[in-house]
Amino acid sequence: MASARVPAPGKSESVMAEINLITAFSNDIPGSEAEELKKVLSESIDQVAQEEGNFKRAKIVFSEHNEQCILTAELDGIRKEPNPLQLDLEQLEDARTSASARAQIKEALRAYFRKVRGAA
Repeated sequence: MASARVPAPGKSESVMAEINLITAFSNDIPGSEAEELKKVLSESIDQVAQEEGNFKRAKIVFSEHNEQCILTAELDGIRKEPNPLQLDLEQLEDARTSASARAQIKEALRAYFRKVRGAA
């Protein structure tokens, strides 16, 4: 479980966003690579949580099978977006070393989280 500092609206103190990330990878992805990809996802989700500051709890499930990646999220018990976010495995792999690929992942997460909350 990863946590991110999120500034509370109108307050100088910060509130921790509790993020529960569950990942599942196919046997085609070696364990060490799966851990690296999970770290990229976790860090990206933490950064979006810090920047947006509009949720306190997140339950996120990511799965990869045959290079197809999907992510679903429930934010503060809300899930208004019935469709999962589809992520590109190659882009996720590139995000380990490329700032621009990581920025694209973060923007996809940000847009999806807005849909989940019904704000998009």
